[in-house]
Amino acid sequence: MPPTQRSGIRALLPRRALSRYLLVGLFLLLLLLVLNASLFYIYSQVRGSIAAELGRRLLAVATTAAAGIPGERLGALRRDPQGETAATLRAFLQRVRFETDVGGIYLLDADRRHLLDPDQRHPLGYENPSLELHYATITAALAGVPEASGLYRVGDVFLRTAFAPILDREGRVRGVLAVEGGTDFFTGLLDLRRHLLWSAAGGMLVMAALALFFLRLLRAQAGAQRALRETSALAAAGELAAILAHEIRNPLAIISSRAERVQRKIERGKPTEEILDWFAAIPREVERLNRTLTQYLGFARPSERHGESAPLGGTLDAALGFLENDLARKGITLRRQDAGVRETHVAMAAAALHQVLLNLLLNARDAMPDGGHLAVAARRSGGGIELRVRDDGCGMSPTAQRRAFELFYTTKPHGSGLGLAVVRSMCDLYGARARIQSREGEGTEVVLWLPRADGPSARGAATNGGAPPVSEEQR
Repeated sequence: MPPTQRSGIRALLPRRALSRYLLVGLFLLLLLLVLNASLFYIYSQVRGSIAAELGRRLLAVATTAAAGIPGERLGALRRDPQGETAATLRAFLQRVRFETDVGGIYLLDADRRHLLDPDQRHPLGYENPSLELHYATITAALAGVPEASGLYRVGDVFLRTAFAPILDREGRVRGVLAVEGGTDFFTGLLDLRRHLLWSAAGGMLVMAALALFFLRLLRAQAGAQRALRETSALAAAGELAAILAHEIRNPLAIISSRAERVQRKIERGKPTEEILDWFAAIPREVERLNRTLTQYLGFARPSERHGESAPLGGTLDAALGFLENDLARKGITLRRQDAGVRETHVAMAAAALHQVLLNLLLNARDAMPDGGHLAVAARRSGGGIELRVRDDGCGMSPTAQRRAFELFYTTKPHGSGLGLAVVRSMCDLYGARARIQSREGEGTEVVLWLPRADGPSARGAATNGGAPPVSEEQR
């Protein structure tokens, strides 16, 4: 195998291994994202449940405590902030806070100004700017609807505040009672958050360990596959040599026999016509040998890909021209439909495309020993060219279809089992695809998808017509 071919194969293997690494990495990344998303979902659900329960509790405390404060007392409180009413209300608020274990409790007037709190943190009439955070909630309470604020955070503490209206005897809102809580409620939540963060960190470490494990596993697998390929290549080479020896022996025997007979006839002075008649078989057997060797070498040494391209129409012309007389002699009529893509270049070396087309056409010819119809059609399809080669010959069994591209598999009495294997080898090398559709007794259709080529390489291929050189025997 030439050095350039070996380097090409080595270039393909790391790319496949890299794709496996990327897939494993993507899988582990998705797994890590799912794990973290699950932890975040659990944390959000727990926090939401605690916040809802805290809101219900604060609303119950605020509503009950507000019902025990007559609205008229708020007027007396404003008139005498240090009097008996203020002392009574302060004691009441202290008792409520002690019995319910809330964080804070205070009174507001109808103008959202501070009236009273047990700790006397703010003076009478103080406008607390932090209350702007609860503007909508306080507005609802002033309208007579008890309401709890959303969950908010002060430092490391999560809090909620409930506001309940304080009514006078006539049902008018005179002020608002605010009850704040959450410190004790969310202590467990902070612990849960820390545990979840540690779990996420542990999950990342586990993912990293798994990634390392899978990378080592893939490397080991790649090594085993290389060893298997080398072993398989040696076995295939032995079988290939045996079959090639068998394929060459028969033509050589015929050539030897004919040469001896021709020599005797020349020595005996036989007529020229008789001598030429016996001699005619020798070039045919030489052509057969050349075709056999070309086919075997095409499988054993596929050309390396270097951005080559070939014109579809010109290459197909060459392949059909090579078989034109043979098809006519066997009574096979040709129908060709490729007018729309004849000038299109495909991303495959001209010699490789010619070999692929020739193998498909030869298979179609051999499937119709008593004549028939051969159809070749091509059209644009998904960024490439779809080429169909169809015959109405004997067709293939399901088993033959399944094994058609296997090396050395053949149903022909004197077949080598290399034709479609070469087609598959070339398709794999150039990013093309091949599939077979067949029914016994109805014929076979081989569908090729060939990538289109663009740029200078396509124009350069057009200068030689896209077809490989034709030997004197082929002419």
